[in-house]
Amino acid sequence: MSTEEATSTQGTTPMDTAEANEVEAPTINGTTENSNPDINSRVQELLDGVHGDNVEEVLNRSIAIVDSVVTVPFPANVVQAIHYLTEFLIRMGCPIRGIKIVDSLLSKYTADTNTGPSSLHSDFLQLCIAAKVLSPALKYLDKDVTTISKEEVEDVKYVLQYYYYGGCIYAALSNFPRARHFLEICLSVPSLQTTSAIQVVAFQKLTLVTILCGKTVSARSLPSVHLSIPHLCRPYTNLFQIAAEEDSERFAATIAQMTPFLEKQHNLGLAKQALEHIRQRNIAKFQSTFVSLKMSTLANHLKLPVSEVENRLRRMIMAGDISAQICKTDDVVWFKKESNELDNPAVTIESLKSCLDTCIESYQKTKGLDTASSLDPKLLARMSESESRKDAMPTSSNWDFPAHGKSKKILSILE
Repeated sequence: MSTEEATSTQGTTPMDTAEANEVEAPTINGTTENSNPDINSRVQELLDGVHGDNVEEVLNRSIAIVDSVVTVPFPANVVQAIHYLTEFLIRMGCPIRGIKIVDSLLSKYTADTNTGPSSLHSDFLQLCIAAKVLSPALKYLDKDVTTISKEEVEDVKYVLQYYYYGGCIYAALSNFPRARHFLEICLSVPSLQTTSAIQVVAFQKLTLVTILCGKTVSARSLPSVHLSIPHLCRPYTNLFQIAAEEDSERFAATIAQMTPFLEKQHNLGLAKQALEHIRQRNIAKFQSTFVSLKMSTLANHLKLPVSEVENRLRRMIMAGDISAQICKTDDVVWFKKESNELDNPAVTIESLKSCLDTCIESYQKTKGLDTASSLDPKLLARMSESESRKDAMPTSSNWDFPAHGKSKKILSILE
């Protein structure tokens, strides 16, 4: 997935900036708990300026607002002003100028790494994608989220956007396991609507990202979602089924037919990378079966020219995907035994320490959640209700079964 395609992903969400720019800027009706008249006047000036074209004036007003805000959570009118600022900078074609402003505001948000994303995080990720500057977003995306504050996220749309944009950023950086994790979370967030448009586009990208993640693809690789979402993504589910069959020729033909459709939805780059991944997986299969193989025979199996197969083998050998050696004299590829990363003691110790730290941290979080749930009055009420229902149910000895045939003889003997 190229950075250009990641940049255009914000157009696939229901957040239509063009419609937002057509409405009039809202006015401030009163003050909030953590706001003051000075901030209110500056916010109102910013909201009046976002419908013009004076970028410098809007940026100066935004900086003044950020410098004035001290308390957390931020006043609602300040958060609203940042939403309008994000849409304004993207519309004016200079989203990179808003990254530092929103980042400085987020630095005041909280020092707790376990606090979940706010609506401002969604704006920040959108600015990073539109500006094609993805590295600043990683310091927020790399943090594990265990809670989501209801006070900071007033609409589930911003939670969906945060994880969708995060998945797009990781996919653009070729970190496909992390991209898959974020897109799966986006699909697991409960939505007030039956079908969320953000979750639909997240599922489309998830089908392609899942192909790029593992060595094997099956129907169980995709998470369980609402039935309407796969129905709306039928072309992508068909592609996923073809990828599960590992038929690279059919997959390439399907992509060629869907090229305009994939370009419109900004997924053509991911589809091409998925095709390349399937072909590489098919090449890697020969390593476990053959010791040596003619290049012409390998090309016939893959239905590709010999020169292209040789170039693919060179790239896979240089990347460490396979262990092989190409003999140009005999036009043969010699497959070697797969190298084991665990042979390196330093790598083993470091990975073991990292896994142990992760397990200990997960255990502490799970223990805390278990303690909190055991004290939840609603959960205790449900448990007591289920126990009372269980006690009220008749036991097996109380059931009156009719006796027929041999059963009568058995019952008579038992009596």
